Amino acid sequence: MDWLYGKMADEWQDWVPADQKTQVIYNGCYMKQLFPGLRLISLNNALGDAVNFYLYINQTDPDGTMTWLLEQLEDAERNGDKVHLVAHIPGGDSEALEGWAINYYNAVNRYEDTIVAQFFGHTHSEEYYVVFEDPEDGKSRATGVIYSAPSLTPFSDYFPAYRIYTIDGNYQGSSFRVIDFEEYFLNLTVANANPDAPTKWESLYSSVKSEYGLSEISPTEWNNLIGRMLNDDTLFAKYIKNKYRQNGMVCGSKCKLEQLCTIRQAHHSDKLCSDLQLLAAEQGEQLITRKQVQLKKSDSNVEIKTKEEALNLYRNSVLPSQDKCKI
Repeated sequence: MDWLYGKMADEWQDWVPADQKTQVIYNGCYMKQLFPGLRLISLNNALGDAVNFYLYINQTDPDGTMTWLLEQLEDAERNGDKVHLVAHIPGGDSEALEGWAINYYNAVNRYEDTIVAQFFGHTHSEEYYVVFEDPEDGKSRATGVIYSAPSLTPFSDYFPAYRIYTIDGNYQGSSFRVIDFEEYFLNLTVANANPDAPTKWESLYSSVKSEYGLSEISPTEWNNLIGRMLNDDTLFAKYIKNKYRQNGMVCGSKCKLEQLCTIRQAHHSDKLCSDLQLLAAEQGEQLITRKQVQLKKSDSNVEIKTKEEALNLYRNSVLPSQDKCKI
């Protein structure tokens, strides 16, 4: 992968420390000391993506990225530093392999006092995932929250948007935690109807704390929001509007339960939503939860010689993805 990671290392040289260039070339990861007491870990989790054909050769930390992450977290903990983690695919996404997702989940739990923020993308929507102390119990203590920021691309049902985080600043004793964030979006319907007009980015909300009535930005408060949305249709409708950055998105009772279940599934376990599944059953419905992407055990060590073989193996082995509620 030197042809790709090497180019990335060259393009990133202005903000990646010189002593991290070798790491970037090897697996696309790096660590940077942002301030005394705060480290940024950029994690390349492309080898947790089910459409990465290298995984059909070796699914168990094939390039040592997870091992590298744990070493970085251990070193940060030992030195009393806090960590901001940035990566792409959230572990609970249907395109993420469960092997990678659960290992990451366990790492977040182990280093919950060290990891103070997790910033992800990939989903294109504004959403979040709660990590629980018991990875099989969505009623256990919330230990972390993964932020999936909105995308600038409109694919497939979204207005473009961007987010600005406010972080506890660089001072002695800072927590370096997220204090608040704000969001802006571009109304494509208006923009396309007026192509010669200046681009106008509008405020979606100026404070997520005020938007959802959060007393603080913490895993506990984000987890409590799930319960509040379950019992407050108006609050949930606001969440759905913000998720897509537009009005008129219809999400009925079954869809609502599936959306709330998604927030709990930072890895692929139906047990995290057992209470929501019972509510759905009472309504005569069955929830479609995010399914883990698996490979057939008999194919896990198949030698792949061509791209076509990899494509065929992917088509034959991956479970259908049903992660998206029809809205």
